[in-house]
Amino acid sequence: MEKFRVYGERSEQPSALELANRSLAREAAAEGFVLLKNEGALPLKDKKLALYGAGARLTVKGGSGSGDVHERYSVSIEEGLKNAGFEILSTAWLERFFKQYEADKAAFREKVEDAIKGYKMWQVMAMFQKIGEFKLAYPVGDEIKESDLVPCDTCVYVVARQAGEGDDRKTEKGDFLLADAEVRNIETCAKHYHHVVLVVNCGGMIDLSPVEKLVSAIVYYGQAGEEGGNALADVLSGKISPSGKLTDTWGMSYSDYPTAHFKQTEKLEEDYFEGIYVGYRWFEAKNIAPRYPFGFGLSYTTFECHFEGIAEENGRVTVKVSVRNTGKTAGKEVVQVYLAKPNQKYRGERKGLVAFRKTKLLAAGEEETLSLSFDFADSATYDEKRAAFIIEAGEYGVVVGTSSQNAAPCAAVRVESELLTEQCKNCCTRKRPFEDLVLPCERADYTGLPFVTVKGVKTVRHDYKYALPPVSQKVQKYLDTLSDEELARFCMGGGYFTKQFNRADGSCGNTTSALVKKGIPNLLMADGPAGINLIQKAACSKRGGIKYIDALPEQWQWGWLKTFIPKLKFLFAKEKDIHIYQYCTAWPNATTLAQTWNPALVEKVGEGVGKEMRVMGITLWLAPALNIHRDPLCGRNFEYYSEDPLISGEMAAATTRGVQSVGGVGVTIKHFACNNRENDRTKVSSNLSERALREIYLKGFRIAVKAQPMALMSSYNRINGTYAPNSCALLTDILRCEWGYKGLVMSDWDAVDQCSYTEAVKCGNNMIMPGRKDIYKKLCEALKKGELKREDVLYSAAYALNVVFAAATSKGF
Repeated sequence: MEKFRVYGERSEQPSALELANRSLAREAAAEGFVLLKNEGALPLKDKKLALYGAGARLTVKGGSGSGDVHERYSVSIEEGLKNAGFEILSTAWLERFFKQYEADKAAFREKVEDAIKGYKMWQVMAMFQKIGEFKLAYPVGDEIKESDLVPCDTCVYVVARQAGEGDDRKTEKGDFLLADAEVRNIETCAKHYHHVVLVVNCGGMIDLSPVEKLVSAIVYYGQAGEEGGNALADVLSGKISPSGKLTDTWGMSYSDYPTAHFKQTEKLEEDYFEGIYVGYRWFEAKNIAPRYPFGFGLSYTTFECHFEGIAEENGRVTVKVSVRNTGKTAGKEVVQVYLAKPNQKYRGERKGLVAFRKTKLLAAGEEETLSLSFDFADSATYDEKRAAFIIEAGEYGVVVGTSSQNAAPCAAVRVESELLTEQCKNCCTRKRPFEDLVLPCERADYTGLPFVTVKGVKTVRHDYKYALPPVSQKVQKYLDTLSDEELARFCMGGGYFTKQFNRADGSCGNTTSALVKKGIPNLLMADGPAGINLIQKAACSKRGGIKYIDALPEQWQWGWLKTFIPKLKFLFAKEKDIHIYQYCTAWPNATTLAQTWNPALVEKVGEGVGKEMRVMGITLWLAPALNIHRDPLCGRNFEYYSEDPLISGEMAAATTRGVQSVGGVGVTIKHFACNNRENDRTKVSSNLSERALREIYLKGFRIAVKAQPMALMSSYNRINGTYAPNSCALLTDILRCEWGYKGLVMSDWDAVDQCSYTEAVKCGNNMIMPGRKDIYKKLCEALKKGELKREDVLYSAAYALNVVFAAATSKGF
């Protein structure tokens, strides 16, 4: 039997897959950009430009932390414009900005090095934890001088921000607010240049109040991955007409959001007073005019949409809408269908998204008819007193349009008597006494509109009986013959610094390799949400030793490592060693992908990721993440799709289908659930009603689970006081018994250190990640004491082994 397997490319030259993925990343980025304003500046008419702003040269491709990807190279906005033939006249400011940034970075590094100089060789993990405490402030640049101004018609100004895992954004200048220097620079540009195009290069929104009226055009670039600069040039030049739509509501200021008002009296108790009123649901219920509404986005052409009819069959409603390109440029449009509930017995949002479709690329004058279908039962209201999903009697408005505000009632659905769609049980009862906000809601009159009647729907009743998952004959053999202690090895990951059969340098997790001799190989896991996060290049000796090619990876060049490791020549590759290259694609972030409103395109991106996973030997991708954008300050919003659960779930499902269509690889949807902030994420309790939990924060996960993701990750936080990995209600009652999920459940990294390892296994958190010897010892002690039974570890092993033997890396083992 082989001693080990290594994956990756054997040549440093770009592979056909890498080149194909780069092309797809460019397409996805261009389709995810949102044109927020345009007063004749776009598309650009002149090839000579002025270019300023931090993001012009220092373009943010993606978020930090687990969201990072080590791609071969990324195209900045400056490079993309040059590649498209634009001449950048204003180089003085850019050169000065970049020189100052390099100086700031050197000073930052010196500060960090001084803080870690006392760490010894055996304190590597502690040293990197210390390094992680330091944050290099993202620069905004100095003020534009008179000498920086150049003679041309149009200026592009790129405002950039960086955010990432472990820290939330702040309502401060230089973050959610524009810095004083940025405001003054844009004012200067507006006085000197006929057109100013503002590009927002940030994973979330920024308050544009001081400059919105000064500029001619605004493009929300988001974080567009490695091909972002080229993709933006495609849009600014008019080669592609923008077709992205916002998946969040942009308020006039942070005070427009409920999270600005419902401050917590206890730091670690986050009470969701707003209930179901998240995003556009809040803005509409409170009659707050947004800066840019949910679903909004401009184009270089114009469209006319006409309602063509409505039909109902067995509780499924289909709306037909024709879309005609009435302009002179080819483009795509997104049609959105919202449902307005009667709001008589159950008060709630004014309307909620139930379906959406994007047209094909329509030439000038071309028309397409779209069919938009939705299961009416999916819009049921959760009644906590009855622990059931209910469709109340009354008239429901079918509201059709191209944004949450540019939409009008076109038809109605009548329900003659109350319908019970699903009988559940209250699983995550709120322990802190507070009432959800209930806001008044106007009832519309649908008299004269065409209508259909829903007379009955299937009622689902759950018995909450939990059984061993279906397993193959091969898996069953191991379940029957392995000892309790051997089964317990699958209750946690394989840990760091352990010998592995399957290997990929930079993978962040694995399953146990302790049973390789019994015929069970390990599988590998990798971050992150914008692509596979691996070391670019490494080498492997014939005996299995990992070596470096050329130099120690840049992200490890800290402290004693950067001076000591280069002296150890045996750690560096020789010609006879196996050279491994792992240049993975940095895709547009989740929000940018969601803004395409194009699940078919997102599925293609997923397929591209899956193909790279096969090449790199990765079985589980720790993505996609689909937590709700409850607060625009959440530091990881760039990893998540939207404020709306439907689009979040549909995009995660599309990603899942794409990745898993490749075969032998799978996704890990996360973070289950209510991981809606980063500060104190390992301790905070998300406290909310069961109605808000089920209608908003779990709904996207439920949609994604229908695509049968290979794995799911529980979150760090508590939900109504109970840590997610220790929540039987969440991981078994809802996930397994109600939704019928058959995949593996793992914890977030070290999340179970906050609670109980034994309870995690018993409650349905099958695999404690990343795994350590002390955890294994505690699980074995629990087995001896009877705190854990064979049945408990058997369940975890069954889910783990199902994935192990489904993995492409297990074929032929």
